[in-house]
Amino acid sequence: MALKLVYFPLPGRAEPIRLALTLGGVEFKDERLTGEQWGTSLKGEVAPKQMPLLYVGDKVIGQSLALLRYAGKVSKFEGKPLYPECPELALEVDEFVDFVCELFPPLGASFKIADQAEKEAFRAKLVAEGGDMHKWLSYLDTLMGKSKTGFAVGDYITIADIALFCFVLPLKSGWLDGMPTDCLDGFKNLSAHKDKLSAIPEIKSYYADPKTPIYKAFQ
Repeated sequence: MALKLVYFPLPGRAEPIRLALTLGGVEFKDERLTGEQWGTSLKGEVAPKQMPLLYVGDKVIGQSLALLRYAGKVSKFEGKPLYPECPELALEVDEFVDFVCELFPPLGASFKIADQAEKEAFRAKLVAEGGDMHKWLSYLDTLMGKSKTGFAVGDYITIADIALFCFVLPLKSGWLDGMPTDCLDGFKNLSAHKDKLSAIPEIKSYYADPKTPIYKAFQ
């Protein structure tokens, strides 16, 4: 069945879905629209759905977490599904992904700040001790510190790892204005997890794609 993923030309909420499908070797069209293209054509057609959108045959599906779980179900890496078939393991994966998603609202608020200096100061405060993102990063770091395998759940990579990786990676890349590139220095377990996934050849190759210039900041 033909798949097409539609989102803006940036990582955001589509990136874990892209990476899961890529790791699973699942063929899909990765369509990236400008804000103008979204606003003048597609937005009205799919309302109230928002991007990312996944076209599955003749159906258009929204909601990024639903799309990520689907991507995990249809994708296998080294013979194992990225979304566990075991209900209990799947529950743990869902919980972990939901914890990662707690980081999105405070960061998302920064994109609404028009003044550049104010935006950068706001982002720096988010990851400083006591900041809204710092507390969740601390909690996730503690969870990863309890892992005996280096993976978020179980003993192999799942969409929980991909969700964490895709959020953490831009924080260190310098891509987000005002986000200190050393913001993860105090979180050794998150940094170790990022390095673990970055070393996977398929992930390294994905971020080395010369057709996607924005990924240069993540290498």
